[in-house]
Amino acid sequence: MQYFDTLTKAFFSVQSISDFGKDAKSSNLNKWFTILIFTDGAGEIAIDEHLLSINRPIAIFVTPGQHTHISNDSRLEGYAISFNKEFYCIEYHDSEVSCQGLLFVNNFSSVHFLLDQQQLAIYTNTTKEMIAELENLDSLQDEMVKNLLKNLLIRSNRLFRAQMSIDGVDDANIDFARKFSDLVEKHFKEIKQVESYAEMMGIASASLTKKMQKYGIESPSRIIKNRAVTEAKRLLMYTDKSVKEISAIIGYDDPFYFSRLFSKETGVSPSDYKKCHLKS
Repeated sequence: MQYFDTLTKAFFSVQSISDFGKDAKSSNLNKWFTILIFTDGAGEIAIDEHLLSINRPIAIFVTPGQHTHISNDSRLEGYAISFNKEFYCIEYHDSEVSCQGLLFVNNFSSVHFLLDQQQLAIYTNTTKEMIAELENLDSLQDEMVKNLLKNLLIRSNRLFRAQMSIDGVDDANIDFARKFSDLVEKHFKEIKQVESYAEMMGIASASLTKKMQKYGIESPSRIIKNRAVTEAKRLLMYTDKSVKEISAIIGYDDPFYFSRLFSKETGVSPSDYKKCHLKS
């Protein structure tokens, strides 16, 4: 079931995991913000290079730009909820749901958490309510679905924060790291200097680095490099662009410098990385 507004281009859909798997196999690139709710079964899903084994109810959050693939021998059941920013802009509604840079993070891993039986029932029932609304031709259909989606995102935000708090990271620390992550996502192609991000956050670069170290998070410079390398990997794996073109796309004017950086971070040259992926 799906909703699409031809005027605003707002898109929202709910489909079974099996249908999502077929679509992901044919297109590979995830175009939407997607919440995968696995309710039963066992199998594996790849988010870019990150392989996740599933044998218990779990919620997984996939960001536009990530590539997904559910293994052919998986026997997984559940739902895939997808939407674009025209339907529900997580940046605009960040003060309400606080999930940008937390639930939806554009790297080679995935944000996910297990669902107990009570949580699974809530997620399943909310999804079924969404399906019922999509079948309803009422003029306020989209508003009802948006409210259900908002509630699901808030609940997910709370669950994920609670999971992080168990590891000793409080809300203030989470929000600080989330703000930095969001800035890197927006500007990593043109801004590589830690000082520039620190200035945007209203803090000295040394203080930014110390804060990240205090929270047990990677250094700001490494986070910036990792995001650029992640994008380079995707372009090498899923496009036919040359190393020189990819270097320019992610903001490195000197392709030789980019190649050295990529080799240092991954252990292989960009061209060898591409060849290895093609063989696999």
